[in-house]
Amino acid sequence: MQRDDGPRPWPQIRDTWWVFALAASALALFLLGFLVDLRCGWHGCRGSLTFDLLDLDGIGGLPRLFTTALFTAATVLAWRARRAAAGRAATWWTGITLIAGALALSKLTSLHSVLKDSAPWVTLIGGLVLTAVALTVLTVTGRRWGVAGFRLVVLALGAYAAVALGLDLLTNLAGAVQERVGWLTVAGSTFVEELGEAMTALLLLVAVRWAAAARVER
Repeated sequence: MQRDDGPRPWPQIRDTWWVFALAASALALFLLGFLVDLRCGWHGCRGSLTFDLLDLDGIGGLPRLFTTALFTAATVLAWRARRAAAGRAATWWTGITLIAGALALSKLTSLHSVLKDSAPWVTLIGGLVLTAVALTVLTVTGRRWGVAGFRLVVLALGAYAAVALGLDLLTNLAGAVQERVGWLTVAGSTFVEELGEAMTALLLLVAVRWAAAARVER
């Protein structure tokens, strides 16, 4: 049975340059989207291609597609790890594939935003319960089945859930304590939420790639 002895040492920069490149690209893209949102105000720049492309929360906008692409890449890597694995480890990687794929689809279609707008507290509580159950199952099965690198993947999923659910709560509280919510608060909250999700999606991609490589080397 394979053992998970923890993550390997972080590779040298020549092997991890793409991580820093994607992080820098995310920061630049989302910051540009934030500046466009500030300039356009409440009603947006109607008919503006720039606004449509850089809208932080818009379906089809580059920021949302960026995060979706990260989840999609994690899905592909998890599927490849599942095909190369054997026995129960393959089942564990199937679960990761399904979760990453669901996150990609949810981000692409803005499912979380739709649910949050229609029933915010139900979405928050349901998300917390679902996250707790999923992370517990992945941790227990990953340990029992000897899946190499499972802790790192579980931590990355937990980080994304904490950002996606926690930042929603914090930004809602920030708006609730103000008598009049200004556009700076709205745009700033969206920027923090979307950039946080993009960075933790990148963390998940790195974790899946790292864990899959650890499985191959053992």
